[in-house]
Amino acid sequence: MHFVIAFIAAIALMSADHYGHLMGNFRNALLTTITPLEQIASLPKQIYQWTTTDFTSIDALKIKNQKLETEILLLKAKQQQFTNLELEVDRLESLLGTTGKITNQSVQIATITYYSSNPLSQFLTINRGYLNGISEQQTVIDSEGIMGQITATTPTSSRVLLITDPDHQIPVRIQRTGQRGILRGTGQDTTKLDFIPKNSVVRKGDILESSGLGGLFPAGYPVATVTQVDELGDNPYLDVTARPIAQLHRSRKVLIISKEPLPTKPKEVENGQ
Repeated sequence: MHFVIAFIAAIALMSADHYGHLMGNFRNALLTTITPLEQIASLPKQIYQWTTTDFTSIDALKIKNQKLETEILLLKAKQQQFTNLELEVDRLESLLGTTGKITNQSVQIATITYYSSNPLSQFLTINRGYLNGISEQQTVIDSEGIMGQITATTPTSSRVLLITDPDHQIPVRIQRTGQRGILRGTGQDTTKLDFIPKNSVVRKGDILESSGLGGLFPAGYPVATVTQVDELGDNPYLDVTARPIAQLHRSRKVLIISKEPLPTKPKEVENGQ
């Protein structure tokens, strides 16, 4: 009896294995056939997902690029500020270098707020006035040389007549020879050195400095550089053209020199006695 049951079970297992193998083959064949159809059916969804992902990535990249461009712009703006600060420090250091030459006069630093390039009236405006102790006839210089003289003041500003103005004159001397003359403005960003006799030795490149005669300008400050020397027929004087040394069009900071020199300390005070 047990033998019969075991035999029937063995046959059932063999049949199940056989049909299972057939079903497996059928299932594999069916899957092989269905898989491409499933892929084709899912293709629109995949395309949509790919497209959405690509557009999302592109949008993200655009936003990132815009942020980067903004950051770059801000950095460049800051760099410009840093560059401007460096230039400003250089200008101030240059001015301080000039003040180091002033031993017995007080000075004030001012900022140029307006510049007139009218040939008939060449002047500039600075942000210091009589409330700051500024008065007329004070000399104004930049880091290179004399720019002009204060001719009018308000409570908070002053007008500076430039050395190139047709109405401006300043006593000067040729630094190399000591020859004296009067430097006047032409209204064309240049100056003329008057009253230099023909027998004077003046050359192109000579430095003209303030002579101090008349007491309006302190002595020894650079004013202009000789650019041309000509003879005018029977005229007893040379025709001398000079270019201002001060940076009239480029300076932003200037120094205002006091008219009266500061009192010198007694010798015993200087020696600490």
